[in-house]
Amino acid sequence: MGSFLTFEFGRRIKNHGHVHGEWHLWIYLSSWALLHGDRQLADSDSDRRVISVSIRRLEDVPLSNVQFDHKSFRTTFVFDDFRLVVSPPDYLDGTDKRDHYWLLFMPNSEVLTVGPVGFQVERSEAPGATEPAPVVATGRKFRD
Repeated sequence: MGSFLTFEFGRRIKNHGHVHGEWHLWIYLSSWALLHGDRQLADSDSDRRVISVSIRRLEDVPLSNVQFDHKSFRTTFVFDDFRLVVSPPDYLDGTDKRDHYWLLFMPNSEVLTVGPVGFQVERSEAPGATEPAPVVATGRKFRD
């Protein structure tokens, strides 16, 4: 099945008619699981309703840490007692150097990507300018 997630952090920015956070995280082309403590709430193959309800639990919880395992390319985004574990996809026969497991659009018009070739920082014209409409768009975190 598969799915992807977007998260908005920081101040609100209006760009090309869309509101984004000054930081925009797009989890894409990966397997992921959301855990609360040791209990799994949802994963990338869960029913959309289960994903939506589970991910919404992160809406007012601050991102407190990011852990990256360079051998497995697994990233863990920590939101207090919640962990969002993002791994390379197990549903693709092969990946390409153009593939990304997640992208972080930053306020300085750069994007940090993690994919089969590791970490890369590239210039970005606008946060999310090339992304399709999300399957699940939650986790908006804005501050005024």
